[in-house]
Amino acid sequence: MLAFKISSANYLLSLSIILFYVLGHCSIIIIAGTFTSLVRNYLNWNENSKGTVILKKICGILVIIGGMYLIYNTM
Repeated sequence: MLAFKISSANYLLSLSIILFYVLGHCSIIIIAGTFTSLVRNYLNWNENSKGTVILKKICGILVIIGGMYLIYNTM
């Protein structure tokens, strides 16, 4: 939103803000995808291991809590 507000005053600054946002956002996704197998091999996890099951349950609970929070704030 900030980049669009300042685009009329400083076009180059708004383009650089968008560029750095895109680089930061995409680099995290690339790094996470690249090192997934390395971390899985290091932790020796597979679909049936206890750590994976616990982590999936915790993440599921966090997603449900986040959804409930967003629904509560829109009312």
